[in-house]
Amino acid sequence: MGGPEVRAETSHGVAYDAPSGALLLRLLDELGPGNQYLIVDRLDAPDAGHFMQVYREVDGTFAVEYREGAADRHFEAVTADLWQVHEALAAWAAGAPGWRDAFDWRPWPSGG
Repeated sequence: MGGPEVRAETSHGVAYDAPSGALLLRLLDELGPGNQYLIVDRLDAPDAGHFMQVYREVDGTFAVEYREGAADRHFEAVTADLWQVHEALAAWAAGAPGWRDAFDWRPWPSGG
């Protein structure tokens, strides 16, 4: 196990420890009415609040968020591209460099 320790959780509360890239793609593809979000938590982070979350809007677009601890380190992006979401999420979960390059991130509006 060379990558970070992560857990994916669906809208239904089903959790998957150390999800593979293939599993993340399947979970993203299954998002829709009644199952609109997926959260991947970094369990080995030095403090709370390290996650990526994907919410599938009714129109099919994806709202993607990441947070790195404090509320001022919470960002969002929106896309309709499932593959772009998967690429960023899988890279983040694996601890790979460059995952932020997939989107033009904006600060999360609520500040937390």
